Amino acid sequence: MRLSFTAIIIIIILFWSHTVATQPVRAAIHNIGSGGCPANTVVGGDNLIQNGDFAQGANGFSSALINRGDGIYPDDSGGGGFSIQNGNVVYPPFESNPYLFGRPFPGDEQRDVPPSNTYFYSNPSAANYSAGNGRVNLWSKVVSVAPNTTYNFFAYFDNLLDPVKSANGAADPIIELRVNNISVGTTVVPKTPDRWVPIQFAFTTGTGVTSLTLQIDSLTNNTFGDDFAMTQINLKQCVSGVGAAKYAFPPQATQHNGEDGYRLEYLITIRNLGSDPVSNLQATDDLAAVFAGAEAWEVIALENVNESGFVPLTVNPNFNGQTDKQLLTPGQSLAAGHTARLRLVVWVQPPEGPIVFANRVQLTAVSGNVIVTDTSNPGLDPDPNGNGDPKEVNESGTTVTIFTPYQYLLPIVLR
Repeated sequence: MRLSFTAIIIIIILFWSHTVATQPVRAAIHNIGSGGCPANTVVGGDNLIQNGDFAQGANGFSSALINRGDGIYPDDSGGGGFSIQNGNVVYPPFESNPYLFGRPFPGDEQRDVPPSNTYFYSNPSAANYSAGNGRVNLWSKVVSVAPNTTYNFFAYFDNLLDPVKSANGAADPIIELRVNNISVGTTVVPKTPDRWVPIQFAFTTGTGVTSLTLQIDSLTNNTFGDDFAMTQINLKQCVSGVGAAKYAFPPQATQHNGEDGYRLEYLITIRNLGSDPVSNLQATDDLAAVFAGAEAWEVIALENVNESGFVPLTVNPNFNGQTDKQLLTPGQSLAAGHTARLRLVVWVQPPEGPIVFANRVQLTAVSGNVIVTDTSNPGLDPDPNGNGDPKEVNESGTTVTIFTPYQYLLPIVLR
């Protein structure tokens, strides 16, 4: 029986359709790069990785390395491996001339990552690299995610070798982060500067993606120098960030209820730095803590600054900085790119001696389905470098007013 050309085409289409339908759907990702979250977004919400700080020991993940046991030096002569360590450690047998040092992770305020005393000590052997053709999987875990969502995959690493004693011949570890067995980038963990360093790579999930396999591999392929610690492995969403700044005018001598004191005027700037609106916006100002050393103080006014470029928010009429520390009424929202500014006036009676009144505003909001936060920056701009991330180290500090016995105001920023 001879088939017509049309029939042949129909058969080919049906075969192709069946073949495609029976193929597994690939969990595609779009790699954004080592800069972390894209511009005008920040990491927010909970860490999707359980036991990322290894506080629960060697649980909840897989590794190609042998677990040598908690608090053990995973020496190469014993086959290398990994060990969960705690606190400051000088690794044996080097006490007489140590060059391997472990230390706790101090935390990262910019990415809302708390400190950690526990960490993963990685020390692959030559056999590990040989078995993996130059690659060793240190850590691997499957996590649940949402489709069409941008995430930042990041962790913190510390080169354990003394930068001076190991300067000749010791390799710097090469770390690779992988998502669904696809490399999202490699980074070197240097001996200098001698500190914990973040390694981060952002990516966007494809349609229909609900889980991912995350991996951290060592590509060092050199057993002299691949000793390092890692902790606080994170997977967090990239969302619109909100930022706050607080500016203090010089104090003005004035009377209140017949008492001598000073008028302190503050400007509080609140900005949505992202491309999406935020909801449940709230700013908290604990004035009771700020003025704990004052003879007396009282909130005089809290209002919007009604000037061009600022959108109004509904201020909390019951704010007193003591029993009610919220500057805004509940349920506030702020559109993408919009800025609001509040004026707060406080009367204060300082003591006779020198005193510092130090203040920071805490900001929270909901972006998408996650909570984002910020601590105020001294001045008028929540994001002075304009990169959309107000949580960087140099963009968060304390706004202060200093009274001396001569009532001079000294300009200073405490960080």
